[in-house]
Amino acid sequence: MLRILSLCSVLVLAGCASTGIYDAPSGDGLATLAIDNQLSAPADDSASGGWQMPLSSEAKASLFKVDGERISEQAGADSVQLEAGKHAIEVFADQGGILRFGKFRYDFEASGTYQLRIKAADGKEDYTLELIEAGAPDAVLKTKNF
Repeated sequence: MLRILSLCSVLVLAGCASTGIYDAPSGDGLATLAIDNQLSAPADDSASGGWQMPLSSEAKASLFKVDGERISEQAGADSVQLEAGKHAIEVFADQGGILRFGKFRYDFEASGTYQLRIKAADGKEDYTLELIEAGAPDAVLKTKNF
């Protein structure tokens, strides 16, 4: 029985250690992806009286993973450098305690500058992400609700 418990604990620790940290490339021709956080902080309803659920005082949106590897150990990042080609990007958004993670794939071009708008969604999902090129902010390259 002790051997089984030891084996299980080793497997759990090995699974936790398998998530790597993204090693951002360096050099010329890299694409840049940055967050444009359009979430607003939740309104203060303290005047309405009664018990209020404690909420975060700021609305956060960050880049979380690139190709399955975390960008940083704590929270996320506001921007990241990418090599040209297809990448899987994961973001998170938290507005007033509604934490959600969203994923998308895109084929980034060399030396491209991209922004990822995160805003409140209109439908039943909580957030919407829009990928745009910084030089053409009205042309949405990819949209996803999460």
